Amino acid sequence: MAAPFVQPVAPAPAVAPPLFGVVFVGKSFPIPEQAWTRIDATHWVLDVCTQVLPTYWELKELTLFLTQPNILDPSLALGLYLKIGNSNEWLYRGCVHQGHPAELVPLQWPSGEQDAVYPAPGAVQIGVSVEPAAEIVNKEGSKLAAREEFAKLVGVDLFRFMESFQKTAVGDHLVVPANALDRWFLRFQEKYRKDPDFLARDKEKL
Repeated sequence: MAAPFVQPVAPAPAVAPPLFGVVFVGKSFPIPEQAWTRIDATHWVLDVCTQVLPTYWELKELTLFLTQPNILDPSLALGLYLKIGNSNEWLYRGCVHQGHPAELVPLQWPSGEQDAVYPAPGAVQIGVSVEPAAEIVNKEGSKLAAREEFAKLVGVDLFRFMESFQKTAVGDHLVVPANALDRWFLRFQEKYRKDPDFLARDKEKL
């Protein structure tokens, strides 16, 4: 019996691969560029509450990544930003480029804007922007300075906690319980999970 005739299949038209994608750690599957709203040739926006999770404050961090090698010009980088509530300010959070194709980004939602009820569509957004790599370097420097300030505030918080155990002066030394560090860390974790910005507000009290 003759072999059945097989109709040749025309090749599918080439489709440009997505430039980037994100994964909200522990909360989402990969969300490629095509799922975002493209504002123009260099800007994309994702509506967090409608496309990811209404309780956006449960999203603690995401991974931003380029989808393949050499997909972005070496002189460019992708910056990731977030905006919440009625503010017009986009807050920088991290970047990727050809030499650093993936980044784990803490979201650190601004305090004071959180709505205990589900926010309206468009109230919480994440943006990605194509920018000159040189400009992103300056923003990364500012972020590093913020991390250094955060580390200093953590140290001050620990010292104040240790100091609370001191009842009588013993020269220049603090006398604390053996489990004081564990107790402080549990306390710090609980406060940070509820309000990542509590140290910034406590700074004014120091």
